[in-house]
Amino acid sequence: MNSILITGAGSGIGAATARALADREGIRLILLGRREKPLHDVLASLPGHREHVMVSMDVVDVQSLQNWLSGPEANLERHPLVGVFANAGIGGPNAFGENDRWQEIIQINLTGTYNTLMSCKPYLDRTDGVKHAVVTSSVLARFGVPGQSAYVTSKTGLLGLVRSLAVEWSPQGIMVNAICPGWVDTEMAQNSIQALADMQGISYEQSKAQQEEILPANRMSTPEEMAQWVSFLFSGLGDGEHGPRVETLTGQALDVNSGSWMG
Repeated sequence: MNSILITGAGSGIGAATARALADREGIRLILLGRREKPLHDVLASLPGHREHVMVSMDVVDVQSLQNWLSGPEANLERHPLVGVFANAGIGGPNAFGENDRWQEIIQINLTGTYNTLMSCKPYLDRTDGVKHAVVTSSVLARFGVPGQSAYVTSKTGLLGLVRSLAVEWSPQGIMVNAICPGWVDTEMAQNSIQALADMQGISYEQSKAQQEEILPANRMSTPEEMAQWVSFLFSGLGDGEHGPRVETLTGQALDVNSGSWMG
């Protein structure tokens, strides 16, 4: 049985991806996140949940991450690592000054993803065949918005990381790609919409409708839709899968954003 690691697995796109992958034959999930209770809830919801494992950890803490991956709970000698979904991240505004969130956002979104991928690389190298690393970037890697310089910078930096690692790792059979979601109906998006509503003195529903009106698809995506794209990139990693394997798609960013950016 092979392993796939998902960070930010306790909610949103990470949780939806765990549910999408859990019933694949021969796949064991490692669910990683900072909050223990949401991880427990996701794990308990998975079919065959006893086959999967969880760990409460911050991806900024690279030493703890490396120690855990090399230990008995990860058990990557018996269950080789074939996929990594580096999805952990935070959002929200920042402003230069005493309470600037720049470091926090960059550390978790950009450095945390780098820590995850680099810590997993030795274990991916040990596994034969094609492996996959997928990163959650954002449509805001494609254009800027006011008041969110740290978030935009972190998500744009992830695309540079993906391109660089794709060149380095793909000859060794590790495909590296990103998804760039737009508005997705997650707790993070709901908080952002509420903040916009508060700024304008309108209701959450009105603010949400405003954002959806400017999308060509006229609606937000769901976490389950994003999970389908990650699942596609992980095609062929489970035992007995007869569909197409994704073996040459690398260094790409899938713009799954309800049409809010068309490059």
